Amino acid sequence: MASGLSTSGLTSHHDGGFMHTLRLVFGLGLWAVLSIWLLVRLWVPLGARSSFWLLGMAALLLSGGLCILSARSHLIERLLMPWGYSWKTVLTALLSFLLGAVFDISYAMFTAEGTLIIHPLVRLLCHAGNGIVFAGIILALLWSVRQLTGLNGNGRWQLLLLWAAVNLLTLLYVLTTKMVYFWDGAGYWSVAISLSREPFGFEQLRRVLVTTITMDYNHLLAWPISLFMRLFGPSRAVFLFATANLYTFPGLWGLWVLGRKKRFCALFLTGLFPMLLYTGIVGFVDVAACSLGIWAYVIYTSDAPAVSRGLLAGFLLVGTFTLRRYFFFFALSFGVGAFVVKLLFSRKDWRDFLALFASCGVCSVTFMYSFLLEKVLGSNYGDLYSAYALGIHTDLLLVFRYFGLIFLAGLLILCAFLLLSKPETRPNLCLGLVQVLVCFGAFVMIQTHGQQHLLLYVPGLALLAATVFEATAATLPLLLLAAVTTANCLIPKAQPGSIQEIPGFAPLPSFHFYGNRRSDANELVALADFVDGLSETESHSAAVLSSSFTFNVEILKNLRPSFNLPQPQNRTQIISSGEVDKRDGFNWEVARADYLIVGDPVQTHLGEENQRIVVTLAKWVLEGTGPGTAYQPLPQSFQLQNGVTIRIYQRTRDWTLEEFQSLSQTLQTYYPDYAGLYALPAWVTG
Repeated sequence: MASGLSTSGLTSHHDGGFMHTLRLVFGLGLWAVLSIWLLVRLWVPLGARSSFWLLGMAALLLSGGLCILSARSHLIERLLMPWGYSWKTVLTALLSFLLGAVFDISYAMFTAEGTLIIHPLVRLLCHAGNGIVFAGIILALLWSVRQLTGLNGNGRWQLLLLWAAVNLLTLLYVLTTKMVYFWDGAGYWSVAISLSREPFGFEQLRRVLVTTITMDYNHLLAWPISLFMRLFGPSRAVFLFATANLYTFPGLWGLWVLGRKKRFCALFLTGLFPMLLYTGIVGFVDVAACSLGIWAYVIYTSDAPAVSRGLLAGFLLVGTFTLRRYFFFFALSFGVGAFVVKLLFSRKDWRDFLALFASCGVCSVTFMYSFLLEKVLGSNYGDLYSAYALGIHTDLLLVFRYFGLIFLAGLLILCAFLLLSKPETRPNLCLGLVQVLVCFGAFVMIQTHGQQHLLLYVPGLALLAATVFEATAATLPLLLLAAVTTANCLIPKAQPGSIQEIPGFAPLPSFHFYGNRRSDANELVALADFVDGLSETESHSAAVLSSSFTFNVEILKNLRPSFNLPQPQNRTQIISSGEVDKRDGFNWEVARADYLIVGDPVQTHLGEENQRIVVTLAKWVLEGTGPGTAYQPLPQSFQLQNGVTIRIYQRTRDWTLEEFQSLSQTLQTYYPDYAGLYALPAWVTG
C-alpha cells in the first residue's frame, strides 16, 4: 500500500510539473509574440525617432504587464471561454488564430526598408501575435453574444413585411430613375465593379483589407457587393439591391429591436426614419456603418450583463469608423455620452463603460491604429476641408430636409419634459442627447454635412424616440407622425439639385422615393459619343475643367453605366484637373491632354474661392489668354440643363515653361501654405 501511495504521489507530482512547464512555455511564447505585435505598432509613430532595441524593450515591458494583469484577473477563464473547456472553444480559437495570422496587414502601416523590423522572423512573430489578438477578440465577442438575452423583435412576419417594403421601394427607385451617378454616389459602385472583374481569392481579399489602413474610402463595403455582381452583373440595380439587403435592412431591423419594449414602438421607429432607407437607395453604402451604430445602442442599453454589453458595443463602435471614417465622430460622441451617464446616474458600477473603453481600445489598435495616428491626431481637417464649410444655416437646412422640423422640435420638447418628470428615462435620454449634440458640434467645426453624414444621428435620435414613445401615453399622435412622415416621402415633389438649392426649413422630410431624371440625358449621351469619337482613328486624351452638379468629370466617366448603355470600342482617356484646392492640388497631366472640355459659364459646386484649380485655367481658355492661347475651340458645343454650355478645345501646341510657371505661381499665391500641391513636376522643370 505504501508503495502504491508513493507511486501515485510521484505520478501526480510528475503531471503537475509537466502542466506547470507547459503553462510557463505557453506564457513565454504569448509574451514574445505579443511583444513583437506591439513593437510593430510602436514603430509606426516612433520608428524614425528611436531604435529597434529601445522600442523592443518598451514592447516587452508593456506586453509583460498586460500578460501578468490578464493572468491575475483570470481573463482567459472569465471572458475567452464561450463554451468552457470544450472542443468548440478550441476549434474557434484555432480558426480565429489562423485567420488573424494569415490576414495580418500590420506591415501595410509603414515602410521600413533596411531595418530589423522587417526581418522575416520578426514578421512571422508579428503574424502570430495578430492571430492571438484576433482570436481573443473573437472569443470575447462570442462569449458576450451568449450573454445577451431579450433582444427579440416583435414577430418574424413583421420583419418579413419590412424586408418586402425595403425591396419594393428600392425597385420603385430603380424603375423611375434616369440620372448619372457621380462623386460619393458613384464611388463604391465603381469600386464594386472593379472588384467583381478581378480574380477572386486570397490576394484580392488581402488587398481589400489593406485599403482599410491606407484609404479613406476603403474597399471593405464594396467587396460583398462585388460578390453579387459576379452572379447578377455590374448594373446599378444590382448595386442598389445589394446595398438595401446587406446594409440597410440590418439597420431597420435594429430599429425594430430597439422598439421591442412597447407595442407599436418598432413600427413607430421605422416609420420615423425613411431617410435611412432612402440614403441607401441612392447609393450610399454608409448605411452599413449606421446600422452598426444602431445595434451598438440596442446592445448597450439592453438588460444584458454589463461586461458583455460593453464589449460588444465597443466592437461595433470601432466597426462603424472602420467602414466609414467620419463615423469616428459617432464613436467618440457615444463614448462621451456613456461617460456622462456614468457620472450622473451610475457612479457605483462602471463595468459596462470600462468594458466599452477596453473593447474600443483593443479593436482600434488592432484594426484602425494607423487611422487614429495619421488622420485623427495628425491632420488638420478643419483647414483641409474648409471648402466644405458652408455655414450652420446650410447644415440645418439639410437636417430638416431629411428628418423634418416637426419631428426634431417635438422630440426635443418631449425629451425636456421627461427629463423633468420621469427620472427612470434620464440615463437613456442623456446618452442619446449628449451623443447627438456632441457629434453635431464636432462635425460642424470641420465641414458642412452631406446627405450621408446625417446617418451619424439616426441611432441617437432613434434611442430618444423609443424612450419618448415608451414613457408617454400619446401613442396615437406619435404613430400618426410616423405614418405621415413615411407617406410624405411617397408623394412626388420637386427636388433640389444641390444643398444650395434647398428652399427652406422643411416641416416634414422633403425627399421622395422616386428617382431623379436628367432632362438633358440625350445631350449628355451625344457629348460622350463625340468625345469618344475623337479617338476613332488615334488614341487621345481629354481633360475636364468643370466641377458642378450639372457637369463634372465623373458624369462623363459614369454616363453610360448609369444609363445602362454599352461602352464603345474606342474610348478617349478622360483626365481630371482635381476639384477641391486644398485637398486635391492641380493635376499637371491636364497640360498634356489633347483636348479640354470646359463648362461655360465656369462650373463649380463649392465656389470659385475653393476651386481655383478648375476656375483659373477654365477662364484662361474661355478668354483665350495665358496658357489658353495653346487651344482652339471646336465648332461643336452641347447645351445642358441649368443653362450650361459645354465647349471643347483642341490643343494646338505645347505649353511654354512660362505658361506652366504662371499657373503654378497663381495657385501658390492663393495658397502659400499648400505650395507643394501646385509645384511643377520634374517632367516640366527637367
